[in-house]
Amino acid sequence: MTRPLAMNAEDQVRFRAQGYERFYEIPLCEIKQLPITEAIKRKINAAEWLFFTSQAPVASVLAVIEKGQRPLIAVIGKKTGEMVRSCGFEVAFVSPQETKRQFVSAWQKNFPTGTSIFYPKSQLADDAIEQLLGIENDVTGSVLYHNVFLEERKAELTELLKMGKLSAVYFASPSAWKRFLSVYDQTEKKPLVFYAIGDTTKKAINDSGYEAVLFQR
Repeated sequence: MTRPLAMNAEDQVRFRAQGYERFYEIPLCEIKQLPITEAIKRKINAAEWLFFTSQAPVASVLAVIEKGQRPLIAVIGKKTGEMVRSCGFEVAFVSPQETKRQFVSAWQKNFPTGTSIFYPKSQLADDAIEQLLGIENDVTGSVLYHNVFLEERKAELTELLKMGKLSAVYFASPSAWKRFLSVYDQTEKKPLVFYAIGDTTKKAINDSGYEAVLFQR
C-alpha cells in the first residue's frame, strides 16, 4: 500500500476479499503544507469557485474562508468531497471521472458561464486546469503544498523489495508510481501485480512498459 497511512483501511478490506492476507504500508507521497499568505487568502475569498483535485489542501484552504462566505466547490473524487463536507462546506460538483481533463470537461458542460476559480495544487502538478479553463474564466492556480518522497521511505521500500515477499503493489497517483519505479529499477525486479486507482495512474504504469490492473473501488 503506497498511500498515506490513514488512507488504507477501506482498501485493505477490498483486497482481503480478493485473497490478500498481509499488507505492508509505505507511503510514497507525503504532504508538507505551505503557509497561506494574506495575498493568497484574499484570492481564495475572492473566487466564486474552489477546485480540489486532491484531499491534501482541503482543510487548510477552507480554514481561511471568511465568515459568511460560501464559495462553490468542485472536486475530483468522492473522498475529496467527503473531506469538504467534514469541514462544514457543501460540494456543488463532483467529477464523474477522476482525471483533470474529464473533470474540466464535465464541469464546463454544467457551468458554461465564465467565472473566477481558485485551484490549490502541489509542486508536481501541471497547468492543465489553468490552460483548459483560462480562456473563459479567471483561474488562479497556487502551489499550497509539497508532495515529497522521504529518504526513510525509500530505504523502507528498498528493503521490502529485497525481502521478496511482495506479490502486488497498489498505486493512487502517477507520482507514487514514478517514485516506486525509481527504487524498483535499482533492485532485482521480481514479477509483481500493479494495481491502479483511475485511468491516469494506470496509463502512467502502462507508459513505463508495465501492465496495470484498474482497481475498482
